[in-house]
Amino acid sequence: MDNRPIGIMDSGVGGLTVAKALHDMYPKESIVFIGDSKRNPYGERTRDEIADFGEELKAFLLARDVKMIIVGCNTISFNVRDNFTEGPVPVVKMSLDISFPEGAEEVGIFATPASIATHAHYNYLSKKYPDIHFIEVPCDGVAAAIEQKKEENLISSLVRKAVKEYHAFGIDAGYWACTHYPLIPYAFAEALPHVPFIDPSRPTVEKAVDILRKQDRLAEQTGRNRFYFTDCLENASPLVKSLFGPVVVEKTVL
Repeated sequence: MDNRPIGIMDSGVGGLTVAKALHDMYPKESIVFIGDSKRNPYGERTRDEIADFGEELKAFLLARDVKMIIVGCNTISFNVRDNFTEGPVPVVKMSLDISFPEGAEEVGIFATPASIATHAHYNYLSKKYPDIHFIEVPCDGVAAAIEQKKEENLISSLVRKAVKEYHAFGIDAGYWACTHYPLIPYAFAEALPHVPFIDPSRPTVEKAVDILRKQDRLAEQTGRNRFYFTDCLENASPLVKSLFGPVVVEKTVL
């Protein structure tokens, strides 16, 4: 038994989709969430910048005595340095262990430019599913537009632009390789109305909780969820409360 919270980090609000999956699947587990909305978007930054920011977010969570850290952000997950997961507190990156609809022949990987630049999703999934053709679709500006609460029409136009530019109209399935994207299903439904999309949040949570379960460190009593952002509480707070109810959302510095 370990009633300490699980820490979740993100470049902004996207990781809330992972936090929501954890909350729904394992409601006794309490959460400490940190979103770096001040320096968002990460998707257009250099790899070294992202790695440095990830270290700062990790330190913030470790200072709050978390028993585990989930990196609820693909851009951070696949741009950190090799030693990022080392240490006494387990660190779990976004999971790539997902499955696609039977018969899928062409799948779109939708992510930030920085995530696509690593080719981590493409390389892993291409080896796991050699019979599927994967198309990488960097969605420039989409995560930032979500953070800034831009109008739905603008966000949808950015998604349509990416789909058109990277010739993804013929895909059989899509993979949200950015945790922001499940917050805007309407935009993907408009661009690709007959395409199912896979959200890796639940597989990531299962991967993390399985580690705790094997160590007999699951929580036995419900704790308090805490949400921190480095900026833009006026945008983040309503979203947090719509997902988690009347919780306290605080502004912080790293």
